[in-house]
Formats: sequence, structure tokens, C-alpha cells
Amino acid sequence: MENRKQAILRAVVQEFTTSAVPVGSQALQTRYFVNLSSATIRSELADLADLGYLTQPHTSAGRVPTDSGYRYFVDRLLPERRAGHPIELALTRREVDEAMRVTTETLSQVTNLLAIVSAPPLETATIRHIEVLPLQPQIVMVVIITSTGGVSKRVL
Repeated sequence: MENRKQAILRAVVQEFTTSAVPVGSQALQTRYFVNLSSATIRSELADLADLGYLTQPHTSAGRVPTDSGYRYFVDRLLPERRAGHPIELALTRREVDEAMRVTTETLSQVTNLLAIVSAPPLETATIRHIEVLPLQPQIVMVVIITSTGGVSKRVL
């Protein structure tokens, strides 16, 4: 993949993971590629979509990374971690525990109901994707997809 496409894919992944909103050409031009026209960026986005790295939720939306786009980003574009800074499993477990605690509190506050969050042991499965979808002002649906292919949906 050529350098410009890699730079645009990197920017889309970074923007989408930060905002969770489809990324448009105008946002990319404003924040990352002042020297490129929106039309050029749109063309590159279309090429990346044709290659399977991006998708467009609907015609007027920006682009969202696909699983292949994330995998390309992680394998080739993500800065390498230094050998002196290994990921500590204990720190990761604390972060997951804290995220689950915050999620439980947030769900309870949003729904004014009791909220319970549970996860499989870290050794057996990992959470691939979590999405909280507002259905009504006081009702949300939480969808969880695990590395084992399990899909869990709960309306709260």
C-alpha cells in the first residue's frame, strides 16, 4: 500500500477510535492533510474501501475502519512498543476491572436500575467489541462480541 493511503488509514483509525463517529474527508483535511484537497482524500477513502480496509455506514456518512483495516493498522502502522516497556497482565486486569466498574455505574445511572456486568476469565476469552446503543431516553441495548464468537445482547 502506498504511503498516502497508509497515512489516511492511520488518520481514520485514530479519529474513529477517539470519536466513535464515521470520519469524513473534510475532517481529515482539516486535522491531518491540509495540503490535500477533499476530493483527493475522498478518492483515497474510496480506494481503501475497495481494498476492504474501510466501510461507509451509509451514503452521506464518513468512513469507518473494518476488521481488516484495524488489523492492517495494528500490524503495520501502529508504532512498535519498546522492549523495555512490556504490557503487564496485572495492570491490564486492573484496567478491565475498572472499566467494568465504571460501565456498571454508568448503566445503573442511565437506567435508574440495578446493573450487573460480568466477564469471562481473561484466560478464556477476550472482548472484541462492545457497543451501547440508545433505544429510548432511559433504555439502552448493550451488545458484546467475544473472541470466541459469542454475541450477547441486553436491553437495559
